[in-house]
Amino acid sequence: MKLKKIIPAITALLMLSACTGAENSDSSAVPEETTTICETETTTKAPETPEEFHQAMVDRSLYSVGNPSRLKAKIEQARSGEKTTIAYIGGSITEGVGTTADTCYARLSYEAFRDSYGTGDNVEYVNAGLSGTPSNLGVLRAERDILSAKPDVVFIEFAVNDGQDDIAKESYESLVRTVLEQDNQPAIILLFNVIESGYTAQAHMKQIGEHYALPMVSAADALTPEFEEGRMTWKDYSNDQSHPNTEGHKLLCEFISNLYSVAENSDDTAEYELPAAPKFGTAYKNAAMATPETENEKITVTSTGSFEAVQSGTSGFPCSWEYKGGSEPLKLSTRANSLFVIYKRNNTAAMGSFDVYLNGAKLKTVNTMQSDGWGEAFSQQIIKFSEAKDMEIEIVPSEGNGDKAIQILGFAVCEN
Repeated sequence: MKLKKIIPAITALLMLSACTGAENSDSSAVPEETTTICETETTTKAPETPEEFHQAMVDRSLYSVGNPSRLKAKIEQARSGEKTTIAYIGGSITEGVGTTADTCYARLSYEAFRDSYGTGDNVEYVNAGLSGTPSNLGVLRAERDILSAKPDVVFIEFAVNDGQDDIAKESYESLVRTVLEQDNQPAIILLFNVIESGYTAQAHMKQIGEHYALPMVSAADALTPEFEEGRMTWKDYSNDQSHPNTEGHKLLCEFISNLYSVAENSDDTAEYELPAAPKFGTAYKNAAMATPETENEKITVTSTGSFEAVQSGTSGFPCSWEYKGGSEPLKLSTRANSLFVIYKRNNTAAMGSFDVYLNGAKLKTVNTMQSDGWGEAFSQQIIKFSEAKDMEIEIVPSEGNGDKAIQILGFAVCEN
C-alpha cells in the first residue's frame, strides 16, 4: 500500500462528514459553538521546526511498504536466532563510493537490522555493489554474487545507473523476479537514488515495485523538496555529482530503518502472492554466467584460441580471457534465447575490437574502445531470440586489430 498521507486524508473526510452532519441536523439540538469549532479546525500541521521538516523528509522516503509479509517473516527469523543474510546489489552507491566500506548505507543498514533484530552473530552481510554497472549486468551476476549466499533480504539499487529503454526495464524486472522465485522466499527492498541533475530511473522501477507489491524507499522523493525549498543543498548530501557522502549514506540508512519500523508494525496479514504475469518482461530471468574462474553447465568453452585466462584488474571480474595475438577464435557452445558478452571497455586507443559469429555467420563487431568507458566491466546483448536455440559462438579479433587489447570477462545466457 502506498503511504500518500493516508491518515490526513481520512481525518479530513471525517471532519467534512461531521461538518455536513452539523449543517443538516436540527439547529436547536446542536450548540452553535460546535459548528464554529468544526469550521475552523485544521486537519494537519505543517512542519515548522528543523526536526519536523526532517521527519517529513523521512516519511516521504517510504514510497510504499507493499506487502510486508516476507520482510516481517525475515525479521522474526532473525529474532529467533536463525541465520539471516542481508544482501545488496547495485552500482557504486551500494559499493560505497563517496564514503568507506564501513560507512556506506549498505553496511549501516545491515548493522541496524542486526542490532535491532539479531541475537548476536546470526545476521550476515553480502555487498555486491559494483561501480558503473546497471541492472543489465546485475541480473547476469545475481546467481554468482548474491543468490549463491541464499539471502533472506535483498536490496536492489540501480536507479541512477539504468536507462529507461526496454532492455533496462526487462533486466530490472528479471532481477526482481529471479530473487522473488528463490525457494527461501527472500524479501526484496527497492532503493531509488537520484543524481545532482535530477536524473533517476525510478518511474518505471516504481511500476515494477507496485506490480510485485514490494517495499520501496525513494531518496529522490525524500530529498528533492529539501533541495528545491532550500533546506538542504546538494553538497550537504554529496561531494560529487552522483554519490552520497558519509552524511548522505547515514540518511539512506535512516530511510531504510524507517521502512523496517513501519513494516514491522504493519497490521497487514495478507500472504504474499507472486503475480502470474510480468509488468514489462522477464526475458533475462535466471541468467547463467561463465567466467574464466567460474564455469557454468549451461555454457561450455570449447577452445580459448588466441586468448588466455589471466588476471584482469577489473573490479568484480578478477580474471579475463585476454587476447594474446593471432587469429584463433575463442569458442563456446550453449543453448539459450539470449547471449551476452561481458568485456572490459575504456576510452583509449589501446582498446581493440572483436567479431561475434553464430554458427559460422558473423553477427556483429564489438569495439571495446568507448567514449564513456573507464576500465569497467560492461555487458552487451548479442542475441535475443523468441525461443531457445543451440548456438556455436566464436569470438574473433577483428581484422586490423593488431596488438590492441581485448579482455573478455565472461559470457551469460538466458533460457526462458
